[in-house]
Amino acid sequence: MKSLKITLNITLLLILLFYSSLYAGPLTDSSKNKLTEQIEKLGISDLKIDFNVRIPIQNPDVLDDKRPANPAGGDEVDLWATTIHHTSINPDTNTIKRPTILVATAYRREFMLPAYLLTFLKNGYNIMSVDMRGTGSTGGPWGAMNPIEQYDIVYVIDRWIPTREWSNGKIGMVGGSYMAIVQYLVSGLVEKEFNAVTGKTEPKHLKAIAPLSTLSDVYDDIAMHGGNLEMEFMGVWIAATDFLSILPPDLYLGDSANGLGLDDIKEAADIWKEHVGNLTVPVDWIMDTNNMYQNHWYKEKSPYIYWPQKPDGGWGFGNDYPDSTGRAVIPENLPVFNTTGWFDIFTRGTLNNYQYGLVNHSDSDKALVVGPWYHIDASFACPGLDGIGIGEGLINYDILLRWFDWKIKGKNDPFMEEFPVALYIMGEEKWRMEKSWPLKPSRTESKTYYLSKAKPSSISGDWFSALNYLNNYKLVENVSDSDYYNKFLWFKRSKKNPVLRHDPPFFHGLASRSAQRWFGFSPLSMVSQFSKYTFNKDIDHLMPWEDERADELGALTFTTEPLKNDIEISGPLKLTFWAKTKFNRALSQAVVKKTLEGISKHFKIEDNENSLIEMADKKDVQWVIEVNDVFPNGRARNITSGWMSAWHRPYNPSNPKEVDPAYTPFDPFYENPNVNPSPIEEGTLYPYVIEIWPTDNVFKKGHRIRVSISASDIPHLFPFFRPSVNTIVIDPDHKAKIDFKTVNKEGEGLDWKWVDNVSQYLKNHNN
Repeated sequence: MKSLKITLNITLLLILLFYSSLYAGPLTDSSKNKLTEQIEKLGISDLKIDFNVRIPIQNPDVLDDKRPANPAGGDEVDLWATTIHHTSINPDTNTIKRPTILVATAYRREFMLPAYLLTFLKNGYNIMSVDMRGTGSTGGPWGAMNPIEQYDIVYVIDRWIPTREWSNGKIGMVGGSYMAIVQYLVSGLVEKEFNAVTGKTEPKHLKAIAPLSTLSDVYDDIAMHGGNLEMEFMGVWIAATDFLSILPPDLYLGDSANGLGLDDIKEAADIWKEHVGNLTVPVDWIMDTNNMYQNHWYKEKSPYIYWPQKPDGGWGFGNDYPDSTGRAVIPENLPVFNTTGWFDIFTRGTLNNYQYGLVNHSDSDKALVVGPWYHIDASFACPGLDGIGIGEGLINYDILLRWFDWKIKGKNDPFMEEFPVALYIMGEEKWRMEKSWPLKPSRTESKTYYLSKAKPSSISGDWFSALNYLNNYKLVENVSDSDYYNKFLWFKRSKKNPVLRHDPPFFHGLASRSAQRWFGFSPLSMVSQFSKYTFNKDIDHLMPWEDERADELGALTFTTEPLKNDIEISGPLKLTFWAKTKFNRALSQAVVKKTLEGISKHFKIEDNENSLIEMADKKDVQWVIEVNDVFPNGRARNITSGWMSAWHRPYNPSNPKEVDPAYTPFDPFYENPNVNPSPIEEGTLYPYVIEIWPTDNVFKKGHRIRVSISASDIPHLFPFFRPSVNTIVIDPDHKAKIDFKTVNKEGEGLDWKWVDNVSQYLKNHNN
């Protein structure tokens, strides 16, 4: 197998080198020409474009010996960037110097830069985009958000840009997803200085950032959901990054300073060869058995290491990285503008970054916008919100321009200071401005519903009520004997406990919102989102993932009676229950073969085949929880979800049959089960506490709240193929319940307010 890999790599390399002169030139020329055409359309006459700018990164003294050596080797590297700067005199300074907006990307600068041209170049900013190490035109191994990459971008911010003749030393960063995560990571490491005017220590050059959709914890937010391997988005992401890697480097156009020479062609070919050789690297990261558990490999890439709250002595990365990496903090006066969506892959991450990472920020230095969006929406398009992404037929970032003008140029325009949080309230289908996230304590009240063994009332005309009858149960506000027992005169007998059967190859997930959410940028969801939020044409009823009933067949459901009043649920939810499991036959070879054939479409499994089989056949349960809004006609619309491997339950190390007394729900630093999973024993009763991701939805009068429990979520999560029978034990001694926060209407105008046109509000309002 390894010899075959080598042969294929050599063959591919020869093909690349043979065609490079025929193919690379036209492709990169096209990228440059398109960029030039876009800039010409702006009608700005004083712009100079440097398409390929070399930024030497030399070990070890580029940051006064603070930058770590690269564990993967290749410390010395040249980053490649594109800069577009003004050449006319800036009337504010009588020089050509202006602030710079930086886009640091692993997705090729020629693709990421154009989106930001219109807004920022027309408003007196220079623009720069840089290919990170191991991507685009930059050589070296790709570390994907590791500290060596973080320090590369810190060098660009603190050493390179401020020394350019066109820079006034003030820098802002913008970008979505990966480009947003990098902003949080570098913000903890940038150079700081004392400001005599404010009397505070603040970033010397990085003056504001706009991270659009970010994770906070690589392990929990994207790689391993509740200890379950995330498969769908990672497969899509690997395919996308592999595609970008095999495109030729822009360096085939030559150095902007010196033109094109034979040395440039050779250097570009070497970098191209290196990128092609790295195609298997992301797969190796994911399939490394050490990475099935929380470890430093995840932590060093996670923004939460730069939150103010830290373990005693910092994160302790040892000798691999400088001590500052584990002790650094996001500056409390660095302005941060965040976006996410209720169906974003980074909902939890963005909200945690806002809540914990910016806990010491003033209201004037942080902002949060949460829309009814998926990942591509929250990180780039923001349908229905003109001013961040695509609106009124144009790509514009007018809201972010207002943010940067205030924070970088010093314009007196403190918008969003009074209400720093903009939330789209599902159910109401309206935008609301709030003082904080989570909502102020005065705005919420704790609420608990209980899982019952009684049957809910049928919904007239709802086929699901009949077809899933044996698995349908009540969700009640108050429990009574009838929820646990059948009674006749003075006799009472316990009702049968709900039983969840996991019967591969029958899986849940494909017909649900989950499959759209974890695709990241599904073309189907993009069509429905733009139709609804940009063109005011609601076609949700035509989309299969907008109704969970087909996916819930065979799942356990717990549903309230029709609500007598509207109920708004805001924030994360917590489901607690007890269950015992019986495992059936082992995984058959036929199922193994079929499984691996399917997975190989997304992952190059080869040498990892045995570990995948072991993972698929382990004696574990994949608890999948959905909270759905059930309409009067029976339609069940997914609002939010949670996931947990039985092995990763918050168990007591002294007694694995109990909940860990050290566990606090929603504590982002709690990691015991992710570091040391605890296998379950057949027939043993265990308590489970499953955290459900944050949401904000109004369940309208006449609607019902439903909690569904299944044991798979394909293609989102890698499935367990060993069949199991899972009994949910519900009785007075083992109450199953879901806890959440409801929202009241107190303080309107002072603590919150509705806005009719959120785009106009964010672009034009004054505090």
